[in-house]
Amino acid sequence: MEQSKPKKSFIQFIKFALVGASNTLVDLIITRIIGAIFGWYYVSKIIGYICGVANSYILNTGWTFKEERKRNIAEIIRFIAVNLVVLGISLALMYLFQNTFHIDTWWISAIGENWFTKIITGEYFCTLCSTAICIFINFIGNKLFVFRQKADKRTGESNAVEGK
Repeated sequence: MEQSKPKKSFIQFIKFALVGASNTLVDLIITRIIGAIFGWYYVSKIIGYICGVANSYILNTGWTFKEERKRNIAEIIRFIAVNLVVLGISLALMYLFQNTFHIDTWWISAIGENWFTKIITGEYFCTLCSTAICIFINFIGNKLFVFRQKADKRTGESNAVEGK
């Protein structure tokens, strides 16, 4: 039995969010480790993000968008393009949150300096805020651009594209 489009999209979003949670964990762990060792805030974010993107492609093509996936070069290029745009948005938001809105200092003053703010510093709180926004942007880009369904010319309905 085939699911309605809204239900299927909702289920895909839940799967995407679960995959995204694992991507975020990979991203944040790598970002935190590289940042702690070398002190490179933006470079560590880029490296962490790349690791998260690799995880994302593997899990999303194998689970979330399994029916729509093609696993061809065009799909990979679109996937990378969407993720580069989202990375740019993420870095811009991190910069704005830290340097324009000063959310990093707000975070410390709101929570107070303690063991928790040593783990989730102001910089990394800005990263988390940016990530929360970018999850939705990334889902929309993947759903509409990377793993879009091809319309059947005869019926006008969307069908999953086979890996041909």
